[in-house]
Amino acid sequence: MTESVKITGVEETLAKLEQKFSKRKLAMVENQALTVAGRYMAVTVKKAVQGYADTGATVKEVTDTKPRIIGGERILKVGWEGDGSKQRWRLVHLNEFGYTRFGRTYAPRGLGKIQGAYNTGSVGAMALQAKQLRKLVE
Repeated sequence: MTESVKITGVEETLAKLEQKFSKRKLAMVENQALTVAGRYMAVTVKKAVQGYADTGATVKEVTDTKPRIIGGERILKVGWEGDGSKQRWRLVHLNEFGYTRFGRTYAPRGLGKIQGAYNTGSVGAMALQAKQLRKLVE
C-alpha cells in the first residue's frame, strides 16, 4: 500500500545544485531532502489512521524507508512494518477500501483516510523537499 510522490518543477534547482556540488554530495543532499519529506508523509499518515485506532498498533507500525534509487529515480516509501504479532499491514487495506462479508458490504471508519492523507500530505511534502533543496542553491 505504498504510494509515491513525484516532484516536478525542481529540475532547475537540481541543475544548479549539480553545478555547485559533486555527484556524491548532490546525492547526499537529495537523500536528506527526501528523508525530510518522507518523515512528513509518515506523520501525516499516522495522524490519518489515528482516527480509527483501537489498540494503536496500526499507528505504531507506520514507517518510512531510506531513500534509494529504483529505475533511475530516488524514491522513499512510506508504509507499514510488521514483523511482530500485530502485522497491521495485512489489515490496512480492509480499513482503507472496506470489505464484503457474507453478501454484506462494510464501510469502516477508516474508509479512504489514507488516500486523503496522501492527497493532502503530498503537497506539503513536495514543498518541504523543494525548500530543503533551494536552501542550498542560495
